[in-house]
Amino acid sequence: MEVFLNGTKIPTEAATLSQLIEQQRIPVAGIAVALGSRVVRREQWETTPLEEGCEITVIRATQGG
Repeated sequence: MEVFLNGTKIPTEAATLSQLIEQQRIPVAGIAVALGSRVVRREQWETTPLEEGCEITVIRATQGG
């Protein structure tokens, strides 16, 4: 299937959000993940299914001013 990760269309075999994050080797420290317009809590990543064409946004917390 294909999904959109931060606006880029990518092919994936991942069935869940957790699998996608692992497959893409995204460091999980300090990130927030949204599926569509909904932020998904970290403890729900393993049970959040992906669907063809879904939009995933990964945001990394940064320091500074």
